[in-house]
Amino acid sequence: MLVAETKQGLQAILQQIGAELDAGASGNQLASRMCREVDTLLTGLWREKAPQAAEVVDLVAVGGYGRGELAPYSDWDLWFLVPESCPKQVEEEIQAFLYTLWDMKVKVGYAVRTVAETLEHLEADWTSATAGLESRLLAGSGNYFAAMQKKFAAFLKRRRKAFVAAKLAELDVRQAKTGGTAFLMEPDIKEGKGGLRDVQAIFWMAKAWYDVPRIGDLVSQGAISPTEYAYLQAAQDFLWRCRVALHLEVKRASDRLGFEQQVALAERMGYQADGHRPAVEVFMKDYFRAAGRIARVTGMLLLHFREQLNPQRFVRTRDIGDGFTLEGQKVGVKNDKVFRDDKLRLLRIFHVAQQDHRRLSSQALRQIRADMLLIDDEFRADPEAQQLFLRILRSKRNVHWALKEMNDTGVLGRFIPEFRDVVGLGQFNRYHAYAVDEHTIRAVGEARNFWHGERECRLSLARDVCQKLHRPELLYVALLFHDIAKGVPGDHSVNGAAMARRFCERLGLNEDDTSLVEWLVREHLYMAVTSQRSDISDPEVVRNFARHVSDIGRLNYLFLLTIADIAAVGPNVWNDWKGMLLRELYQSTQRLFLGESMQGEAVEKRLATRLASALDLAQGERARLAHEMSLLPRRCIMHFPPRQLSRIGELLVESNGGEVVRVLFDEERSDTLALIIGRERPALFTSLTATLTSGHTNIVAAQAFELDDGRVLDVFHIQAVGGGPLDVASDLQRLQKRLADTLAAEKPVVPSMEKPKKASILMRRVAVSVAELPLASSRHTAIEVVAADRPGLLAQMAYVISQSGYHIRNANITTFGERVVDVFFLTGANWEKLAPEQVAGLCDSLAEVAKLPEES
Repeated sequence: MLVAETKQGLQAILQQIGAELDAGASGNQLASRMCREVDTLLTGLWREKAPQAAEVVDLVAVGGYGRGELAPYSDWDLWFLVPESCPKQVEEEIQAFLYTLWDMKVKVGYAVRTVAETLEHLEADWTSATAGLESRLLAGSGNYFAAMQKKFAAFLKRRRKAFVAAKLAELDVRQAKTGGTAFLMEPDIKEGKGGLRDVQAIFWMAKAWYDVPRIGDLVSQGAISPTEYAYLQAAQDFLWRCRVALHLEVKRASDRLGFEQQVALAERMGYQADGHRPAVEVFMKDYFRAAGRIARVTGMLLLHFREQLNPQRFVRTRDIGDGFTLEGQKVGVKNDKVFRDDKLRLLRIFHVAQQDHRRLSSQALRQIRADMLLIDDEFRADPEAQQLFLRILRSKRNVHWALKEMNDTGVLGRFIPEFRDVVGLGQFNRYHAYAVDEHTIRAVGEARNFWHGERECRLSLARDVCQKLHRPELLYVALLFHDIAKGVPGDHSVNGAAMARRFCERLGLNEDDTSLVEWLVREHLYMAVTSQRSDISDPEVVRNFARHVSDIGRLNYLFLLTIADIAAVGPNVWNDWKGMLLRELYQSTQRLFLGESMQGEAVEKRLATRLASALDLAQGERARLAHEMSLLPRRCIMHFPPRQLSRIGELLVESNGGEVVRVLFDEERSDTLALIIGRERPALFTSLTATLTSGHTNIVAAQAFELDDGRVLDVFHIQAVGGGPLDVASDLQRLQKRLADTLAAEKPVVPSMEKPKKASILMRRVAVSVAELPLASSRHTAIEVVAADRPGLLAQMAYVISQSGYHIRNANITTFGERVVDVFFLTGANWEKLAPEQVAGLCDSLAEVAKLPEES
């Protein structure tokens, strides 16, 4: 058989699999068919290329191929079991066979060993041991294969504890690497939590511990219920169908379900839009439902194996009343009728488990899942059930854990029916890393950390503010509802507020508490938006914000909710810059509520105190520093903390009336600043922006201040492209040199105005919006641009503003995944605000720059 013929044969197999996928074949059927077809092609090639070897060698499939599951572009893992004395001709034929497979562009994992060498390797490497569990004879007499299996089974029986312990540890590490949740927006179908590897890990442990050939046999062992097994099988089948489709779509081995592939798979698998929800979101809802089921069932089985591995030999099971038992720190149930005898126990058990350092046993979790449908309208209307739920939220410990377990068992969605609609609901963008329910539960966890001194807290001020809350449970209820209307048409904040009110009334909360929760849900974005898109050094902006918030109690709740919400969006979304903005807005508003004026004597006193503190920290002659810092406008002094203001003062002294550049990292605030002092000239801000964004940096905010001597101070807050701090000394020095060159150049830097040649599907979904924000500043004209983020866009927009004859006095730049929101604070040449017709013309020009090119 020629290589060309085998390649054609393989292509024919792939086409057949694609046709069966399009015809609606199940995932298991597709994986099995692929395996059978490869068996036929491979064994035929083996007999042809290795006729002598075929007589004396056992050809064995291992791994997923050995298990009988193969995706279109997966590796073909093979073992060649050879005699102790292997003829040279046999070795040459094995090589020829492998060369043929490589010429076919097949990825082959292989090992050529005797039975003794194989067993020695299996005993030394638990990864290879799993391959031995999934081995299958493809060709040969089978004598070597049978001998290997017999000896390996005896070895595994002796070492089953060590094997299971190793697999549990391996699984923990793998899941941690892939995000630790089944609800990542770009999941790994195979390796992620809730992926196919979790099912395989359970198979390995079941075979080693119980010596059963299939996971289904765990039903008879009492480790899993028939319903749970059916759920696991159906979910695994769906993921296999997705994996086959993904391989065929990208034409290579790939298990990461990226946004582009999600759209392609939704179309190929026949999904249709459901009202306001596009087909891709309907598809991903099914994906997360399947991954969630795998995560829940395998999680319960993992807990079962941990319990088997570490039995509480010297701890007796105690009856702790109300149908519950306690074995060590594990809360269990006395029998399978516990919840049917008293439905309220479905909530009570979580409150019991919150005490001390308890957890629920695998038996209890299984029974909760089996009986959670007992939670009905009558249950939800029961005042005792409502008080139980509030007691869970008021608990001093394990609130986040209790809500997570309630969500995993389905209890939370039964008690709050509105919550069911966001379970596994994906948000099709790069900003939100998790499905809505996962984000929501994580947000509660972030909020709980404010009260726990030993846990990481995103903003130290939050520890002080949380102590002022009399009803922390109201914050948790607001967090549970803040995104609950994400799957409903319309404004999710307004719709969620209405849902929150109905729930609070159902709980029997008084009107004061109900209106607070309703307001928090409706306004949950308000503080983040104000801090990131307004000039919060402007007293009028703070006054407008304070009027909207209305009192210091609501300010405290909103402040904490905002921090928890941002921090729970995804890894690296929270940063110290956002924290600094929120802290400054909170403290300015708090001072207003406490009766401090934002003008007059009180402000003059704060101004003097800020300058004095900065002078105390600065290096150099105090009188000279004080003289130079007198050049700074008041809003500059009030904008920067003393630590940074002192560095600006030192730079003014160093400039000696001329121009200077300094790039420095403020370790205390994790803030990298590019400080430029120079003479005012056309397009200076644009040139500096173009220089900064042409490297590996992101600008997160910028300010421009006019000094009393006619020079300008431009300040850029920058980060590394990945969102982390820019703090490597050599990088800062290179950036400082480039900015100095830009400042010294005679001509301004003109950024490339070229649009991107390719735009991702996510970028295409971002609607360009350019509008004036009248309340964002009383001193400047604020224009907000919402567009698809891309390299060079900020510099292009700054150039357009400069060419139109306007000056950028301030800028806030916020990136939300593929979407950027830039707010420019502008004036004319004489610091005057722009006229309406000027605003309209500039908005049109910026919209044209921000637009993506038409799709070809």
